[in-house]
Amino acid sequence: MYSSEAPAPLSFKYNDGGSSVYYSFTVGDALQPETVIFYAGGSGCWSRKSVMPEYLSGLTVSARVFVLNKRFMPDRSIGIFDCGEDFYLANHPSQWISDYSEFIEAQLGTISPKPKNIVMVGVSEGGLVAAKVAARTPAITHLAVISYGGYSVRQMYKILEQKGRSPIDVDDLWKKVPSDPRSIEKEWNGSTYRWWSDMMDIDPLSDFLKLNIPIIVGAGEKDQSMPVESALFLAAKFKEVGKVNLILKVYPESDHRLNGNGVSHRDEFFAELSRLLQLPHSTALRQTVSAAPTP
Repeated sequence: MYSSEAPAPLSFKYNDGGSSVYYSFTVGDALQPETVIFYAGGSGCWSRKSVMPEYLSGLTVSARVFVLNKRFMPDRSIGIFDCGEDFYLANHPSQWISDYSEFIEAQLGTISPKPKNIVMVGVSEGGLVAAKVAARTPAITHLAVISYGGYSVRQMYKILEQKGRSPIDVDDLWKKVPSDPRSIEKEWNGSTYRWWSDMMDIDPLSDFLKLNIPIIVGAGEKDQSMPVESALFLAAKFKEVGKVNLILKVYPESDHRLNGNGVSHRDEFFAELSRLLQLPHSTALRQTVSAAPTP
């Protein structure tokens, strides 16, 4: 599971006394990269150690990368028996967003000179974190999101259900969760009632629309966790209000991980992000909203 290049764990101490494991490494050969990337991963209790640094192998620019695990997530957690009650109590959006905001501020305070590009990358659930953190952090210059869009979780699952692709019965879910919405003992489809109640109706659209920085979104056409319609909706809303700072890349036949027909498109996605990072910011902001036709 762990390559010879897997990053060593570091510890970040929050102002409230808590802590998280994090990783820091450099891609490329620049001694002092002009780009810093902060990565927020998906749901559950699995450490990002297992996918780093390979996950970012498509980058063609040198960058210093920071990856923050959630609170109480061990270095080598694989999400089965590794995380206990403390993890689930802290596993909610307001904690993630607060923690990542504090982490970014602290790390940027140690970097001199200030990097040219400060990029927030969010994958799946991490897309929500990335958009919200970018909206409240003026230092961030670019946002890159994989497998997340402009719909709430409830809207996403409704669409999947209509397409016959939903792994869950949303109506059944929403009948059960309100009976005990703060419970971390009761689970539905692998996530606690608290997680579902916190996540189901968050509307990410307003956070995306606040941003006037280059944004790139990657979506799999056959994603069964986040329907491609969610990303298409996001691009359409940007166009509707006259904003041209978002690029949408839809990868045909691809899933939630941007894999399709035995091919991973993540390298393509990060190569496109690298292209944006090499443009002057004013040029990158003139990018036209790009979206594939609705499948």
